[in-house]
Amino acid sequence: MEELIRDVVILGGGTAGWMTASYLARAVGSKVRITLIEAATIPKIGVGEATIPNLQKVFFDFLGIPEEEWMRHCNASFKMGIRFVNWRPQPQSAGDDYFYHLFGLIPNCDSVPLSHYWVLRQQERMDDRPLAYACYKEAPLLDAKLSPRMMDGTRVTNYAWHFDAHLVADYLQKLAVGWGVQHVVDELDHVELAPDGSIAALHTRMGNRYGADLFIDCSGFRGLLINKALGEPFIDMKNHLLCDSAVAASVPHDDERHGVEPYTSSIAMKHGWTWKIPMLTRFGSGYVYSSDFTSQDEATDEFLKLWNLDANQVKLNQIRFRTGRNRNAWVKNCVSIGLSSCFLEPLESTGIYFIYAAIYQLVKHFPDRSFNPSVIAAFNDEIAGMYDDCRDFIQAHYFTTSRNDTAFWRANKNELHLSDSIRHKLELYKAGLIVTAPLSDAGAYYENFETEFRNFWTNSSYYCIFSGMGWMPKAPLAKLRYSPASLSKAQQSFTDLQHQTAELKTKLPSCHEYLQTLHGGAKPMQAARTGSA
Repeated sequence: MEELIRDVVILGGGTAGWMTASYLARAVGSKVRITLIEAATIPKIGVGEATIPNLQKVFFDFLGIPEEEWMRHCNASFKMGIRFVNWRPQPQSAGDDYFYHLFGLIPNCDSVPLSHYWVLRQQERMDDRPLAYACYKEAPLLDAKLSPRMMDGTRVTNYAWHFDAHLVADYLQKLAVGWGVQHVVDELDHVELAPDGSIAALHTRMGNRYGADLFIDCSGFRGLLINKALGEPFIDMKNHLLCDSAVAASVPHDDERHGVEPYTSSIAMKHGWTWKIPMLTRFGSGYVYSSDFTSQDEATDEFLKLWNLDANQVKLNQIRFRTGRNRNAWVKNCVSIGLSSCFLEPLESTGIYFIYAAIYQLVKHFPDRSFNPSVIAAFNDEIAGMYDDCRDFIQAHYFTTSRNDTAFWRANKNELHLSDSIRHKLELYKAGLIVTAPLSDAGAYYENFETEFRNFWTNSSYYCIFSGMGWMPKAPLAKLRYSPASLSKAQQSFTDLQHQTAELKTKLPSCHEYLQTLHGGAKPMQAARTGSA
């Protein structure tokens, strides 16, 4: 009989560690002892305050936790999309220039996304609306700061969430410990290796030894197990994405006066971009920039001026990060999850997605003590494919910009290393073709995690970004010109979307109103530390 895994040790807490511990406790905890070791003195980066829509389906539903329950514990709010501000023009002439990347698939008409009919209508001057306003019903709802749910809780559209990542970690810690996870507050002193080069045990500063069959590295950018103990190389991708630093803060907000925005904002700056993540009573914000083009002091000053903040009255979190991934996320008996595995700047809120995607794949490929190399290789292929697809999509926001007002933006237009994959997607887009074949409907897209795991960024996503940046296909999809009946049906679809929007605007509460009711009208808990998107 094959020997099963008996003990798992997780090094590191925070969002990655406690998401891993709670998920494994539900998946294999009845047969496996799980221990999490975290050092009280190690600061948490907290890269996951904004999410993508399948978080509930893939993670919290698996834990058996209703959406409203965890939202109340984590000062959570809604995210219906991302608003990109000033990514296209020169800043001095930009004004309030923006476009949306919205969630869900663009509706189809005769098996062709409406985006392709929109291209034809644009070129024939039949429709001058941006793609988000023509092919989705949601854009005007975001402009009006409306909730994606009716007051009775009825869901009317796709959405993700904003939340305080540290409150999420604290919440999951309590759940995991209640489900039998052993919590150890101690710091790693050194790693004991077995004769075959695998990890035998972790030795802590307090003099304790923790042996296990499987070790999970959630130690953040330090990669204490996967990189330092096992020597697995980290593939640096600074030539793909230039940003390597951030300065972040929590900013108070007058919700009564200004409302709560149901979207993440990404605001282009001189040497990078700033996120804005609204929650009740405040928003989290951070300036992601390249240290090759500006200094920490200059970036901090630009960030403070954006929000009219006083450096003496706000707590700033200065962050340096590495962009890239481990050559292999799983080596011998060690699996890296979170920042110890891979990192992309949080332009499309991939941080928490990377965590639960890796946990999902770990459970799918959960080993016995033989550690079959084919199982490990399959896991590593999934993680590498996920990361590289996401990296390509993030790049698409940069090399398509028309900004050339600083050396940073000029470098993004002219000097980035582009993969063959993203070059191919761009050529498909220019030809008016479907960039990545979407699933049949948005419901399946977000419910079938297995299907979308390796190919998250769909035709809809690329059309939102490329068209938002002002890049249009050279010609519409040729087949549309051969089907007048389809063109007529598409016209009705565009009209129907407008009617749906108008109806929803009369029925939906404001995001602020709904969140006040959800959170009981009480002032939500505030975490002292600041995360990022």
